[in-house]
Amino acid sequence: MTGNTRIESLGVYIPQTVVTTAELLDSCKHRPRLDLERITGIRERRVAEGEHAVDLGIKAAERALDMSRYNAADLGMVICTSISKYNRDQAVDFEPATSVSIRRAIGASNAINFDIVNACAGMFNGILVMESFLRSGAITCGMVVSGEHNWPLTNSATREIRHTFDHQLASLTLGDAGAALILDRTDDDRYGFHYLEMVTGAKHNQYCYSIPSQRGPGGILVTNAVGLQRKGAEHFPQYLKKAVERSGWSLDEVDFGIAHQASVRVVKRGVKEVSKFIGEKVPHDYLYNCDVYGNTTTTSHSVVLDEFMRNGTINRDHKILFVSGASGIVITHATYTMDDLPERYRAHHGGEE
Repeated sequence: MTGNTRIESLGVYIPQTVVTTAELLDSCKHRPRLDLERITGIRERRVAEGEHAVDLGIKAAERALDMSRYNAADLGMVICTSISKYNRDQAVDFEPATSVSIRRAIGASNAINFDIVNACAGMFNGILVMESFLRSGAITCGMVVSGEHNWPLTNSATREIRHTFDHQLASLTLGDAGAALILDRTDDDRYGFHYLEMVTGAKHNQYCYSIPSQRGPGGILVTNAVGLQRKGAEHFPQYLKKAVERSGWSLDEVDFGIAHQASVRVVKRGVKEVSKFIGEKVPHDYLYNCDVYGNTTTTSHSVVLDEFMRNGTINRDHKILFVSGASGIVITHATYTMDDLPERYRAHHGGEE
């Protein structure tokens, strides 16, 4: 089939409860002696109360369907990419697959469904898999969805952190959100995804991983942030350059970059690493909103798209460079040209909110 894979519709659900970084540090049993807000640039995050990961995914999926030209019965595939499996209080569910629950809740009775878990790169992994089905004609449209209820990891960290250099500190940067993309094929090759590549350096998987807590209920996130960032910086600029060139673009033609929202500091450091690699200042801006939403893991790029399409920053014909770094280490780059999605998105949501 001709055409590129495109985002036909986007749904984002962000919980209402706000927890500031100052409040979070004050709640720690052993308060770290550092200015986490200054170091990360994260002032606050949203927390789901009375909702679980699957609920966030369902609400995002319903929002994507609300503005789509497709209905749930049209979906040929539903892929859930949530890392978080907190689908019941104090319980992690792996069976049935979260995609089963979301498929049933939205009424996608004709859809094949399965889960993909690939750390914070999950949604791009889902897009990559679905793209092959769309290209072959096996399906005409499908949904990649994720609900990330990260608060249980944060809550564990507030109980268990013992010192300023504790490897659970990164859990204090997390936030909750749901996101869903409905994908189909374009009629015009100028729009949609031009290039999407994922590279995994599995030998670096020790830098970030989750394990069951040995001190209390639930799981914990163990992160060597310095090592993770250092190894990522060694490799991702060359893949970024490759992605832009394979798309037939130059860096000057990119309108906006959207990186994984690990923290404001990480986004800005990534820009510096690219500038160092190419020998000049990066000529485009990188959009971020992790200062107010925190690191919402797999959903973070969608949370950025939601805000900056609503407020008129991202528009038709804008060229977007997506950058994702995930534990593993997984390095992902994608290039995308916007069609009328931003206009339709603003019209559906009544303009800026």
